[in-house]
Amino acid sequence: MKTALCKFLQVCLLISLAFSALKAQTCSFTDLRLNSQAAVNSFSSSCKTISGDITVSGTDITDLSPLQNIETMNGKLTIQNNPALSSLNGLRNLATAQHLLIYYNDLLTDLTGLEKLKSIWGTTHIRYNKGLVNLKGLDSLVNANTFYITNNDSLKSLSGLGSLETVSDILAIGSNKSLASLNGLTKLNAVSRINIGENDALTDLSGLEKLTSVSYQMHVTYNKNLTSLNGLTSLNYLSEAYIGNNDRLPDLSGLENVRSVYWLVIGSNNSLTSLTGLHNLLSATNFIIRGNALLTDLSGLDGLTNVGWLQISDNPALTSLSGLGTGTNAGRTSANERVAALTLGGLVIRGNALLTSCSIAAVCDFVNTNTATISGNGAGCDSQAAVQVGCSALPVTLSRFTADAEAGTAILRWTTTEERDAAVFEVEHSLDARAWYKAGEQDATGESNAVVHYQWVHPTPANGQNYYRLKMKDLDGSYSYSQIASLRFDGKAPASVYPNPVSDVLIIENSKEIVLFRIINTEGRKVYEAARVPDAVPVKGLAAGSYQVQITRKNGLVQKQRIAIL
Repeated sequence: MKTALCKFLQVCLLISLAFSALKAQTCSFTDLRLNSQAAVNSFSSSCKTISGDITVSGTDITDLSPLQNIETMNGKLTIQNNPALSSLNGLRNLATAQHLLIYYNDLLTDLTGLEKLKSIWGTTHIRYNKGLVNLKGLDSLVNANTFYITNNDSLKSLSGLGSLETVSDILAIGSNKSLASLNGLTKLNAVSRINIGENDALTDLSGLEKLTSVSYQMHVTYNKNLTSLNGLTSLNYLSEAYIGNNDRLPDLSGLENVRSVYWLVIGSNNSLTSLTGLHNLLSATNFIIRGNALLTDLSGLDGLTNVGWLQISDNPALTSLSGLGTGTNAGRTSANERVAALTLGGLVIRGNALLTSCSIAAVCDFVNTNTATISGNGAGCDSQAAVQVGCSALPVTLSRFTADAEAGTAILRWTTTEERDAAVFEVEHSLDARAWYKAGEQDATGESNAVVHYQWVHPTPANGQNYYRLKMKDLDGSYSYSQIASLRFDGKAPASVYPNPVSDVLIIENSKEIVLFRIINTEGRKVYEAARVPDAVPVKGLAAGSYQVQITRKNGLVQKQRIAIL
């Protein structure tokens, strides 16, 4: 009996000691303020888990080592206004925190001392630290919730964030005057919101190459030296994007993998001349293009098929809606316009003083059955009625345009369902979908309400990627473009002549099979002709410009190829 009682008392004592030890390791504070080095030194070394808030703020604080046993902060740790503090080494065991705020510590050059910190599930602020050069010390941080890195005047690099994979709410990188690169975010793949603004030295978004998803919003604004969005090339899920007031941004290169967005606002980018980068964008629920001083057309929006609501406003240099969609139901427009296979759910075209023609297919389809807001543009596009008048001249209706590889040649096929005053289809070829040249032409039927099929053969496609489009010309000189079709030839393409462009000697392939070889200038005049063709033809004496090579082979095949002489 006595033995059993003794054992029971021993167990109770052990439990009591364990509870006391646990209690000693967990410390609770309502708002503990350590305002001097002496106050820091008096901090209890037994505290491993903190429940509550701690603020470290004092003019003489230089050493945080008395805090070295803290492992978990279930509250807010604020380190601010410490002008003598040059290191966070005293926080070497901190592994998790609810909130971490680091403000106005001018001697901090990095965040060394936080190497064990893996997770901050609340708010992280690293702001107004004048001497901070990089973020080394956060090397173990994998997940964050709300993360602000702002107003650190000397911050040159985000190195130290190499383990960060996700930010569940917002990542804000702003007003860091010396930050020239986002390199350091080597594993960041998903954020809910990301704001990049007022970073004066930032020229592109390199460093975000692993970012695939922005589930809520992306703001890229007021970066006055930003010249490219390169770095976003892996981004394939983007809900909302606001790209504005980036004074040197010429285009939107870097957004090539974005297929759809909910909100997209492109505004007040004073050097923007092209929307290149959005050519794979298929749909946008809301799309606003406004206040871009140098934007003259909408090239880059070729792939758009659906926009729930489109606003094009206050672009003072805009003269054309060229580029707004190039799908299969293309129509005819005025001489400087392109066409759209695009469905619109709502439309505002307002305050574009030089825009005189809005009669592209997508706009015509909308204004003929719906009410649009159209005002303040040039004559011809200053009201819905004016646009409807312009639309009455439409269309040539192209229902299909395809390119197929057959026996080393590119076979282009297209179908029209209606033609009015159509003159000719010019076939244009490109190797990069930017620089185009005329590869050949096919006469149009001219007047037809029936289905008409066409075919044209390009016998000399290049090795690699080839792009084709139709320039559909009418009798009055107006024209429109089809959608782009592409083909890839992985083997050696049966090129007839090379190099192209050429400056000295043009090499002729399989010259023994040729019975007639001609070079014709843009006026249709022969500048070279031979029945017996050498393997190389000197072209140095010909004027620089564009020419057509015509080749007749023994089998009767007539090939035409456009070349450029430099």
